[in-house]
Amino acid sequence: MQEVRRMQELKPSDFDRVRSLFQNVDYSLSIQAAMAGNNPGRIFVDEVQDPRTAFALTVEGYFLVGEDGDLETLGALRRLLSDKIFTGEVFVNGDESMSLAVYPTSWEARLPELIPTHEVEKIERYHYLCRALDFDWRGHVPEGYSVRRVDHALLDDPEVVFLDPVRDWMDFDEVWGSEDNFLSKGVSYAVLQDGEVVAWCTPDCVAGDRIDVGVMTHPAHRRRGLASVVVAATVEHCLGHGFSAVGWHCNARNRGSWKTAEKVGFERSCEYAYYYYIYDPVDHLAELGWYYYLRGEYDRTVQYYKQVFSLRDENPDYYYHLAASAWALLGNRDKALEYLSAAVEAGWSNGPVSLPLRFATGCSRDERSSHR
Repeated sequence: MQEVRRMQELKPSDFDRVRSLFQNVDYSLSIQAAMAGNNPGRIFVDEVQDPRTAFALTVEGYFLVGEDGDLETLGALRRLLSDKIFTGEVFVNGDESMSLAVYPTSWEARLPELIPTHEVEKIERYHYLCRALDFDWRGHVPEGYSVRRVDHALLDDPEVVFLDPVRDWMDFDEVWGSEDNFLSKGVSYAVLQDGEVVAWCTPDCVAGDRIDVGVMTHPAHRRRGLASVVVAATVEHCLGHGFSAVGWHCNARNRGSWKTAEKVGFERSCEYAYYYYIYDPVDHLAELGWYYYLRGEYDRTVQYYKQVFSLRDENPDYYYHLAASAWALLGNRDKALEYLSAAVEAGWSNGPVSLPLRFATGCSRDERSSHR
């Protein structure tokens, strides 16, 4: 019996064998960072000695590149995805969802074949680069706030508190391998108020003389210009200490993100797409409902949430609240009240909205901040 082909994982020492396959997705610094050993990364190939197709897992997303016409390779990829990736057994920076970019674009037509269990969510993305700062951040720090570099002294200071969800935004081990690696290779600044970190510009990865960053601002401190301030402080340090460019990624629909980037001095470099999947099939249906809610297609939103509620009896309170909102926007008062009551029964209150990051920020969970 002929042996079934499996995608084979490369040793980090062999990553250079596939460098040319990834040259057309060089907007993602994370691939170069993984090859340099600066940030975590895993790469699977069809053939170790002469790879023609490669699947990379990086801290900024997953990437599928190379030839897309070999049936045995497609079968191997399908098994890798179903048996290892979607089970959460194999991952980099998150075991619950996947943001996938492909090259060439013909791979897009293959995705329903590779992942037949999930409808794809396609997200248009922007990549920015900053080579010169164009914002005087010192003159825009609001009264009562201060800006500090994130270093050992700050992280070890018992009087400094990283507020949730700001602290949850950076997992040192998953993104950098360790806190020490983060501090030795990354550059990071934070905004503090009364000893609390309320905004944080975090480095995503480093390779050569480039670094990618993102930012998170606590919801209670937004609309005060803190994101621009802390990003500009980080960029200023980077460009003044050996980096030639700072990178930034965001969803095309996230106007606040790319407006912040352009305010600081970032220029749009290219556009690309992510194909986003949540491994839990019911939560993925809810994500699709949110996807169409953002696009104003409320009829499709309620159809996805009908499936969610029929497949699972107990769901997060914000699922019911979003369904109620969609029904209200469709003009169906009875349905809106029905799902609003269900949201309250599930724990929803009239207080501050408490949503997971992908819902609260209008972006996929993989995005490392409300401005990514």
